[in-house]
Amino acid sequence: MHSLNQEIKAFSRNNLRKQCTRVTTLTGKKIIETWKDARIHVVEELEPSGGGGCGYVQDLSLDLKVGVIKPWLLLGSQDAAHDLDTLKRLKNVLNLLNKQK
Repeated sequence: MHSLNQEIKAFSRNNLRKQCTRVTTLTGKKIIETWKDARIHVVEELEPSGGGGCGYVQDLSLDLKVGVIKPWLLLGSQDAAHDLDTLKRLKNVLNLLNKQK
């Protein structure tokens, strides 16, 4: 098993997937942010917004990853805490870890 230190040393930006972030500003303006040549590239969306509103970044994807820091210390999101399949799978993993002791 690799240590966190080894994982950090082996990190390469080339292995990252290209991402774009859709942002709605405080004024309701919609923009798309991407990284290009180590700089943030901002493009305004063509569709006009329907007026003002609160700015936010909308993320509709579920974050079901749970990290087992120690058998008694887990790190995860609310999405994982509310997903029964993830909780059942995690319970099985923890049972295996406890049996290995």
